[in-house]
Amino acid sequence: MLSGKQPRVRELSASHEHYLRAIWEVRSTRGYARLSDVARELGVAPPTLSVGLKPLEARGLVAHDDRRFLVLTPDGERVARQVHHRFAVARAFLRDVLGLPEDRALSEACLLEHDMSPATAERLLDLLKLLRDDGELREALERRLRGYERNCHPPVECSTCDLACMVDLAPGAPGAGGPR
Repeated sequence: MLSGKQPRVRELSASHEHYLRAIWEVRSTRGYARLSDVARELGVAPPTLSVGLKPLEARGLVAHDDRRFLVLTPDGERVARQVHHRFAVARAFLRDVLGLPEDRALSEACLLEHDMSPATAERLLDLLKLLRDDGELREALERRLRGYERNCHPPVECSTCDLACMVDLAPGAPGAGGPR
């Protein structure tokens, strides 16, 4: 790998994590989770969900109660709650700190929840709590971020990011050595 970063090994696919979170959320809201309710929540057809649940049932994460409603086993609930926690923290950060619109925060949090480590989620939560508890800091950050515009320079002059710059650095190109 170019970055030297090791890929995070997932125990479950993103779809499986979504299924567990959806079952947990539907049960939390309604008190029960029918296959059709969970499929609607996920935007998939019931047969698709049924096939997708088979590996989760085989791993002992999902079962059916005596009325054939979906239930999470203790291990399934633990995983679902962890995924939900990472999702909720990511959504709050994207919406409340970065100021993304709710629909975009939701869709991007869905992507982040699967690859964010628990330690990263906890540090983001610490930042969110700090900003909620310290109104003066929150107001200062909101004010500074609202008016902030990055000013990228050629990499030899850049002290900001030490990353491959996304600015076209051809002479005379917009952003080459000046504002974007």
